[in-house]
Amino acid sequence: MKIRAVIVDDDMTTLYGLQRSVPWGEFGIELVGVAMNGQEGLDLIELHRPDLILTDVYMPVMNGIQMLEAMRARKHTAVAIILSGYEDFKVAQAALKLQVFNYMSKPATLGEIGEVLRGAVEQIRSKRSSEQEERELRELLDIHLPETRKQLFKGLLEPGFSETAFFTKVSRRLKLDFARQYFAVIMLEYAVTRERADYKASDLPKFTYGVKNIVEEMNRTRPGVQLADMQSRVIVLLVSVPAEVRKEFVLSRVKQTAREYADNIRSFLKLQVWAAVGKPVDSVQQIPVSYREAGLLLADKDAMGDAWLLSEDELQGRGNRAMRRPLDHYQKIVEAVVQGQVEWVPERIRELTELLLEQGAPGIGTLRDMAIDLMGMLAISLYESGVQMETIHPGLYVYKDIERMTSLRDFEAWLTEMTVPVAEVMSSRGTHKHRKTVDFIKRYVQQHYAEDLTLDVIADKVYLTRNYLSQIFKQVTGDNYNQYLTQVRMEKAKELMASGKYKLYEVALLVGYKNNAYFSQQFKRYWGCNPSEFG
Repeated sequence: MKIRAVIVDDDMTTLYGLQRSVPWGEFGIELVGVAMNGQEGLDLIELHRPDLILTDVYMPVMNGIQMLEAMRARKHTAVAIILSGYEDFKVAQAALKLQVFNYMSKPATLGEIGEVLRGAVEQIRSKRSSEQEERELRELLDIHLPETRKQLFKGLLEPGFSETAFFTKVSRRLKLDFARQYFAVIMLEYAVTRERADYKASDLPKFTYGVKNIVEEMNRTRPGVQLADMQSRVIVLLVSVPAEVRKEFVLSRVKQTAREYADNIRSFLKLQVWAAVGKPVDSVQQIPVSYREAGLLLADKDAMGDAWLLSEDELQGRGNRAMRRPLDHYQKIVEAVVQGQVEWVPERIRELTELLLEQGAPGIGTLRDMAIDLMGMLAISLYESGVQMETIHPGLYVYKDIERMTSLRDFEAWLTEMTVPVAEVMSSRGTHKHRKTVDFIKRYVQQHYAEDLTLDVIADKVYLTRNYLSQIFKQVTGDNYNQYLTQVRMEKAKELMASGKYKLYEVALLVGYKNNAYFSQQFKRYWGCNPSEFG
């Protein structure tokens, strides 16, 4: 897009000379109009909204300074250059306040005018680039905000997350205040009758969708409750209670919240429900402690008789037992599948089976339960992404299918057979979904390659975690981010060296390397020769 310019000067000789003598096209400038006083100039600015203004100071009707003041008052941000035959300190002061790009004395040579125009054009293009970058970032923030919010509350269940820069920035962006509050985690588990021989993978997401709707509807009238995570047959809620509530009453308030949610799910969906309440804690850093205790209670629910509301009181005397279901391994498998990381899925399944071997090979009944849990978690995650398991595995009946499973080897093979095709489908969908984000990252790298461009810097701009951004970049491009950054820098280094204008240390700095030796090492690895041998 060309840069639009206007000239405002009451001297016909100057107007004619500038119009005819300056090679506007060579600078990428389109001259859209001229005026002979400040008022005509202001009208011209309103009409054309130019990017660049060349103006005299002393003119009839309205002088150049008055025109620029009126223009700035109307929020016009055009770059202004003053050409004046008079040197006036007060005028120079006013020009400085009005952010005039350059103050030139008449008469000016074509060379002097050309040099100033080149600088003005560079500033305008840089500004345009920054504005475009800001627009794209705002669009990406709107796109990512639901995912960002989800990552925030899910991340709070993990130790150390609340100390990260991501947590600080996102909580500020979402205007969330975690100070002076108690926190507790509620885990709601619901059961689908297992005796149903016609049970399909699609049944669990439908129940989960219903449970999620109930939870979200209740959350609208309970500002202290947030949906933190969804697992297989489990909804995780994070409850906050103001610090003004006496500490001994916090647990009873959280338990009452758990009763209300469980009762509604039971009433509307006719499901069996257990509610495990983790120990209330008094800081956001301790939320993972409450989450772990809720998980321990839920894992031990079968040993607690008919109790369905499980609280920290039940942990007394039970010791520090690990959770029976390796949910973290389940989650890694599901994430690899949903994010389309085809090559990682078998590896994640293998890690799970190795863990099971270390703990002592489980019985076939336990393996089948694990398979159901995993497929349930996967079906839920796919359902949230708008994908039905049956479209990838038509006619799949989970309970019937796992009957052929008789060993840990069968378990590993069956999971691989079920999940790899799904990962392939999600990889294809993800490439399209994340193209806009990756295109922005690539353009940003091409424009800022000389800066410190770690993936953390990019992730900070788009309000996503470093790991998530790394995954989608690799999914779309096939390369990791650092490989792409090196490629851009090395291509530019080759171009700069071919010009013969720069010394080696200058090239290294211009493409973002402060260490000459490291730059030379990267150059040789990429191009196959030392920089000194190039050309």
